[in-house]
Amino acid sequence: MNSSPAVLIVGAGAAGIAAATRLLEHGFYNLTILEGENRIGGRIHSVRHGNNMLDYGAQWVHGKDNNFIYDMANEYGLVEIEPHKENDLYYRSNGEPVPKHLSDRMMNTLHKLLDANVEALKSFSGSLGEFYDMVFQDALRAGKFAGIDRRTCYQLYDFFIKYENTYNATDTLHEISGAGLLEFEDNQDEYLINWRNRGFHTLLDLLMKKLPEQNGANPIPVEDYIRFNHTVNSIRWNTNLDRESVTIGCANGATFTARHLIVTVSLGVLQEMHHRWFDPPLPLAKRNAIEGLYIGTIGKMFLEFDEPFWPTDGTWHGFGLLWEKDDLDQIASDRRWLTGVCSFFVPAHTERLLVAWVFGDAARTMESLPEADVIHGLMYLLRKFIPPTFGRLPAVPRWFSRTRWHNNPHFRGAYSSRSLKSDLMNAKAADLATPLLTGEGSRALPIVQFAGEASHPELYSTVQGAVGSGWREANRLITAYRTSTLPKKAKL
Repeated sequence: MNSSPAVLIVGAGAAGIAAATRLLEHGFYNLTILEGENRIGGRIHSVRHGNNMLDYGAQWVHGKDNNFIYDMANEYGLVEIEPHKENDLYYRSNGEPVPKHLSDRMMNTLHKLLDANVEALKSFSGSLGEFYDMVFQDALRAGKFAGIDRRTCYQLYDFFIKYENTYNATDTLHEISGAGLLEFEDNQDEYLINWRNRGFHTLLDLLMKKLPEQNGANPIPVEDYIRFNHTVNSIRWNTNLDRESVTIGCANGATFTARHLIVTVSLGVLQEMHHRWFDPPLPLAKRNAIEGLYIGTIGKMFLEFDEPFWPTDGTWHGFGLLWEKDDLDQIASDRRWLTGVCSFFVPAHTERLLVAWVFGDAARTMESLPEADVIHGLMYLLRKFIPPTFGRLPAVPRWFSRTRWHNNPHFRGAYSSRSLKSDLMNAKAADLATPLLTGEGSRALPIVQFAGEASHPELYSTVQGAVGSGWREANRLITAYRTSTLPKKAKL
């Protein structure tokens, strides 16, 4: 390996691995990937626990239509569609189940109304939360939920809002742009497509052509090019073609120089570090995109029990939490974070595992609490919401684990969205994706490039967006060297 590699990639997540595989396939062997963690994957993090592969980050492939991730996986039979909705059952905080026919009708009606109002959302100037509230209240006044009592309607709507916050990794939908949501290309015909207990990291093996199912393919040895535990401290860049354009300093004292840099770290890391990292500072449009786009936090909490206390006949996959007002008012201040727990679910192909979702400030609080406090809080919820017909619940789980995406300085959040602040600042993913160039016209060459899910204008927040952005930036370099009229000195 040359001590001054021609191309540096910061981050070995989905975007970094996608960029690296594409570059290596096109002969860009003078490559180094700097990764702050001791593993690849970034926000794809699959961990073996007993007989199960647990996904701490990305878990499901969302949608079959126009989804190259699904196409890649389905070609080898690596994924399956779960034959149930994500949220089938709802329990109140007094242990009372909501009749399924009522919850199904309420939720189906609400979703149909929201779908029917998409055109109105295009011109809506307020927040997504305001828009949802308006549609719900109009439906309530118009009798769209006739036969369902107002208490149930409000409880299910409150769950819907919490679920949407969890799904979008937002603190509150009242700070999320209504019209901005329509930038997202939503082809999600099936929401629950799992990896058959192999974990989402199977996608990384697909990209690197390492799977046994890819018989005859030549593996791409990406990991040979990765420097693990290399946390970036500084990035000096210039547009002088007579010398290397980028110098990176790492926390461990290592220094790397290169002609080109592809930055694939999360938006949260860029927001925290761009002022300290880049010398000279990034252009105004780039800083505006970084500071104006939104990234939030969600978390998972894994509880494994000696034996399942729930039905195991395939009819029970978890439940959504509906709070009674009196219970909500009486919850202790040091347990308020529990109101941000949206639901519990049983991952496919597991038998004794429950996973809880939490969002926003509650997720950040969860990350900082002692483990025992989190466990006791979750068991408090289970005892409060699970119907008495389930019998006596275990005192504690046999094993517990949790995510910490916000506390980890290599991530600082889960994934991106579009806020009212984004609209106000006119912050665009396209501006984040625009490379810093040297030269003009046919002599233009990218020096510093940006990839990652937040940089994808239509597929932000998704693994598709991350992988697609990595390919985009690799292709940008490949095309530049294929068509450039630069002197030989600048060629690879």
